[in-house]
Amino acid sequence: MMINVKGGKKFERNIAEKTIAWCIKRLEMSRIRTLEIYVSIESVPDDCYGYCENRDKINRSFKIALTNKQNLRYFVMTLVHEMIHVKQYVRNSWFGDGEPEAYDLQEELTDEIWKENIL
Repeated sequence: MMINVKGGKKFERNIAEKTIAWCIKRLEMSRIRTLEIYVSIESVPDDCYGYCENRDKINRSFKIALTNKQNLRYFVMTLVHEMIHVKQYVRNSWFGDGEPEAYDLQEELTDEIWKENIL
């Protein structure tokens, strides 16, 4: 398993790494040894705070782009949202645009991160 975070400030990269590791465990993807997550903290299109791209045909390599132009809670929530999309790809449970499940779970999971003192 590989997590690679680039861009942003050091504390943002640290938060992203911890959040991804927590999501992998919480969303039950720990057994997938070939999982690769590349995160880029960068400018993203004005109509979103982040996005997830599947980089291969076997659903094991993903690029997540996040903007750092949001407060800490929304930064984490956006990353959680995109990790739910990763889970949808990995588990082949993507329905429609995948957004209802991601929106339904993003706040609940972000709250869990705070309650567990992950950050």
